[in-house]
Amino acid sequence: MLKRERKQKILALFLILVTVNACSNESEIRDDNNYGSAPKKASCFNTIDIRDYRVLDRGNLIVYGRPKSRSYHLQVSPPNLDDGGMDMISFNSFTGRVCGFAGDELIIPDNIFPERFSIMSVTELDETAHYNLMVRFGKAEPMQEVEPETDSSPQITRELDEGNEKEDG
Repeated sequence: MLKRERKQKILALFLILVTVNACSNESEIRDDNNYGSAPKKASCFNTIDIRDYRVLDRGNLIVYGRPKSRSYHLQVSPPNLDDGGMDMISFNSFTGRVCGFAGDELIIPDNIFPERFSIMSVTELDETAHYNLMVRFGKAEPMQEVEPETDSSPQITRELDEGNEKEDG
């Protein structure tokens, strides 16, 4: 009887730890995917709808669906994407929809042995978020350059000669 109660307590503790870990990972994803517009939720896309892609860096890419204005930001692991050597990409998913869940993969079939990357997150982008992401990775020019001020503290100046004349007189 004691063994059964102990197993139940261990199982309950394990479930609590899994829930806490899942919640903390979700908040990290929300923080990473703020592109300067309204915060985006994790999203999914159908693999057959993807028509084009653009590599941002070794661990990030944008895929374009149907219509072309619909785009998604993908974060992959391990971050080892090659911008110059990818002619085409494909996806592996149990359901035909890629959401960044376990088992979702980006496949680059350019070699004899296709490279496989785990998809860590998928975020649908609106026009503003897409532009901000492109600027962040250096793939687009910012609309307006903001120059930093040379001195952050204000200067207070006064002439000391006026005060000296009044004291002398």
